Amino acid sequence: MLKISLRILLVLFIALVSFSFYLSPRLGVLIPLGKETRDQTMYHLAFDTLSTNQFDIKYVDHSADSFYTVLRNKYQLDTLTKDAETDFDKILAVQSWVQGRWEHDCCNTPEHNNALYILEQAEKGERFRCVEYSTVARQCLASLGFKVRGLGLMTKDISEIQSGGGHVVNEVYIADLKKWMYFDPQFGVIPTVNGEPLNAIELQYRIKNKLDFDLINPNKTTTKEDYIKWIGPYLYYFTVNLNQGGIGIWDRVVGNKKSLTLYSKDAIQPAYFQKIFRLNTSYYTHSLKDFYPEL
Repeated sequence: MLKISLRILLVLFIALVSFSFYLSPRLGVLIPLGKETRDQTMYHLAFDTLSTNQFDIKYVDHSADSFYTVLRNKYQLDTLTKDAETDFDKILAVQSWVQGRWEHDCCNTPEHNNALYILEQAEKGERFRCVEYSTVARQCLASLGFKVRGLGLMTKDISEIQSGGGHVVNEVYIADLKKWMYFDPQFGVIPTVNGEPLNAIELQYRIKNKLDFDLINPNKTTTKEDYIKWIGPYLYYFTVNLNQGGIGIWDRVVGNKKSLTLYSKDAIQPAYFQKIFRLNTSYYTHSLKDFYPEL
């Protein structure tokens, strides 16, 4: 009887270890597995233009909620944007302000992922990642009534790379243009053509086909040429949250679908994010209409 019990425990242990490696080949970041240099190639991307009507992403106005009211008042965001004549000018003002709150750090993760905490820690000298630039800019704009979303970008080789395969920016909906606008709070940049802002797919298309565009960058954090070279490879997979809360360990274990990923018709669905965790919590679509709903 004891031998049978030990065998059962051994089988369960092996199953647990195998499942752990299935979810995370690197067991988090304990094992240095994967290639060290990301793919620098810019690829042609092809998408469908018809909606599948499978996804219903909600963009709710949270500006009256207590958290956003405190954030707006504490950092005087209404005063920051009072001289802005257009929504575009307001977004530019907020993004430039956020970009100047701290210097980038690729690895420092805050204890709490919200703008109030991150800004308080930044005032104490803490430095944070692109994720936190995106979070703070998104929540600051949401406090002013904008419909804004975080946008995860991933390279084609995201499943094989050990690090440097992902970046986080934002997109905000411009009501009078009826379109989504890309902005990168880490660098404080907004791409435009003839004064009209681009979304992430339009930016990728122009970079890939060597078509000209302007890069608005008031804080002068980078040059247009350097930004193109840096951001280009990240513009392959595009992911937004479905507003169903954050993604936890249990969500990854059972594969709860909490995000939507746009990918090219000739691409494959990625298996892992830098071999750290399995990418099994997203729906996938080739449809631009699904990913860029008109609000």
